Amino acid sequence: MKRLLDHTLRGYGQMLVANSRITGACVLIGLFILSTETALMSLGGALCISMLAQWRAQNDSVLKTGLFSVNGALLGALWYLFPQVPLWAQALTTALGCAAMAFVFVPVAERMHENKSPYVLFSLPYVAAAWVALTALIFFGVHDAELTRGWRALLTNRFEKAEKHFLNTEVSTDMAEAYRCAGLGWSLYRRGDQTGAQTAFSRVLSLKIGVADAYDGLGWSRFRQGRYDDAELAFRRAVALDSFFADSWDGLGWCALQAGRPDEARHHFITAALCAPMFADAFTGFAATLSGGTAHVYAQAWSSFLTTHLSLTAQFTSSRVLLCWVWFFIGILWHSRTSALVALAAIGICVVGSAWKPVFGDPAFAMNIIVLSLALGGHYLRLNARTFVWLLLVIVALAFLWEPLSEALLRLALLPLCLPFNFALLGSIAFFGWLHRRGLRDERIPIDWASSTPAEIRAFTAQKEVADTCWEKLRKADPEQPQPKTERSLQLPAKVDLKVNPE
Repeated sequence: MKRLLDHTLRGYGQMLVANSRITGACVLIGLFILSTETALMSLGGALCISMLAQWRAQNDSVLKTGLFSVNGALLGALWYLFPQVPLWAQALTTALGCAAMAFVFVPVAERMHENKSPYVLFSLPYVAAAWVALTALIFFGVHDAELTRGWRALLTNRFEKAEKHFLNTEVSTDMAEAYRCAGLGWSLYRRGDQTGAQTAFSRVLSLKIGVADAYDGLGWSRFRQGRYDDAELAFRRAVALDSFFADSWDGLGWCALQAGRPDEARHHFITAALCAPMFADAFTGFAATLSGGTAHVYAQAWSSFLTTHLSLTAQFTSSRVLLCWVWFFIGILWHSRTSALVALAAIGICVVGSAWKPVFGDPAFAMNIIVLSLALGGHYLRLNARTFVWLLLVIVALAFLWEPLSEALLRLALLPLCLPFNFALLGSIAFFGWLHRRGLRDERIPIDWASSTPAEIRAFTAQKEVADTCWEKLRKADPEQPQPKTERSLQLPAKVDLKVNPE
């Protein structure tokens, strides 16, 4: 049981390219803050694949990397993106996917480890299992490709296209029908058809009572029609179901402002800002409750900045999500201060890049970039200026490829997930390996050290340099002295005590 828990937590740590139990525990805490149901499904997937890998694997050292558990954890967490899939279908596909990954990929990973391959599967098994699971759900009628396409079009403000997708959706479960009607309601609302939107949202509530998003949609459609009392009632029901629903708190603020209750409106706008600190409309409303002064100017300036630099989807990022990310960062910081600085630099690149291309504001794209930066910034390659320049080039290439890749996969009702990260990592290792074979770059980090901390990698590199110097002096002093058999050998002459400061 202790081994199982160790491998599982290391798998969660590998979500942030950290082979650490403490980092894994921080990631798991963050997932529970984000969604208890998602965290439990993810934990079930991680435990399932860890048990199967222990039974199938011949080499325990491969399991200790956590690179099997991370695939099960990611597969279980996948359903956070597809809440319309019934719980039984989520559990069944997660279990079958973990069994398939353990059967197919454990021998492959062991063979790669035995051959000292510089490459690593990382989360490629998860991507393959997720695509197979989604395709199977579509085949059996549990999930419809049009539903995925519709929500994607809605998030990118293509409302007419989203409406067509939702109208063409064929589903066999009440939950999927509820999400179809919710998407249709929001697309009609954005297009100005408030009566049609209210009909769609009412249909959602007739299928699945207690959907906060449907009450929120009803509230805003009524607000657009000037039915402020009815809108306020819908918003109150929404926040009663989800106290973190910033959009409904914002709606309550505007309703109170229309009713001439500025103090109450200010309270609602502050609550909305606490639930979603980057929600521009909440700060606009807060400024409207003030008659002037410094607070009014700051609120207007901050609202203008958020509107200009962030998409509406990014503005709706809740405090729950931000707190989840804080725990992720704590896990990275515990693993390595160098990794924490690399993660902050990657976040800065995404923030700055969003002013150039909107794709940098896509949370899925940003996560690929952050994890790739952690992998290349001291784990799978040495952290230096050449690696940093290469990382920037890869990020720019991914920024141009992300949209075409997403559109191509959406035709099959699939998502990129972490495929760009995996391909970029494998391509980077292959490129620097090619440079090394031609003598244009120092030796890359061996696969045995790929999941170590940057400090341990610096220690390894220092030992390697000292060992190479020793062998070179011995070769010049005595040409008959046997040389190391492999380039990566750290063998030293007898009775030599080598102590190296990791820093």
